[in-house]
Amino acid sequence: MKAARAKVVKGKIVTRARFPEGAELTVVMREKEPSIDLTPDEEEAMLRGITSIRAGKGLSLDEFRIILRRL
Repeated sequence: MKAARAKVVKGKIVTRARFPEGAELTVVMREKEPSIDLTPDEEEAMLRGITSIRAGKGLSLDEFRIILRRL
């Protein structure tokens, strides 16, 4: 495994590193914001929510805002 630094410039990944032709790369973006630590229960709830949204069972943004205003 080889690690290299890169930067996105005009939508393209730019690096000075050299890789052999046909090399397969995995790109991991560094977050500027701190990560969020979830408990196993919170992570499970989030994954269930993502599955529900992908199944078309999500709320519109307007519906979500109405719910947030009630809190």
